[in-house]
Amino acid sequence: MPSLEQVCKRLFSDQSWFIKAIFGALLMIVPVGNFLAFGYLYAMIEQARRGEALEFPEWGDWRRLFTTGIAAFVIFLVLGVVPVLVIWGLVWPLHFVFNYGVFIYLPVAPAVMLAGPLTVAGIYQYQKQEEFSDAFRVPVLIAMLRSTKSYFWVPTFALIGFIVVGLPLMTFTIFVGLAASWTYYTVSFRFVEESRKSTVRH
Repeated sequence: MPSLEQVCKRLFSDQSWFIKAIFGALLMIVPVGNFLAFGYLYAMIEQARRGEALEFPEWGDWRRLFTTGIAAFVIFLVLGVVPVLVIWGLVWPLHFVFNYGVFIYLPVAPAVMLAGPLTVAGIYQYQKQEEFSDAFRVPVLIAMLRSTKSYFWVPTFALIGFIVVGLPLMTFTIFVGLAASWTYYTVSFRFVEESRKSTVRH
């Protein structure tokens, strides 16, 4: 299983990654342009899923970026954002009942930790036939998370820490953090998938 460090070294080995990331960060704060940014992240997941070079790809094919970006954004909302908001909404009223301070929000932590890998698992499955039904097959997604459960905690903590430390450069740190962590999750899923195929062949 490739480590997060190995994945990041390959992603950031190209000197042009910074310019490409800046462009993505700027698009993330532009209405509608954010779909292009998500389309770019979608493309990074796609190339990692196919076993291609781990790098920030060139910007281009804007129509494709836009359409796949909408799909990636929808999957991100449903699998990443909505669970966090639902759990937060359920525990928020308890803040007025129990005097536990910030500890009342501890149940939100697992949803936050799973948001990234769950989103990538959904996009990973969606890319196979580009069907939303595949992206939301819960048993399949849970099986994917269970197969890599010992690997996604570190990149998730790293992403949260990176965003907190780089708060003044918010959209840049978010875009780069998502690019690195989502690529790593994809590499992990592909590694498990290929390992199982190899076992079946033998």
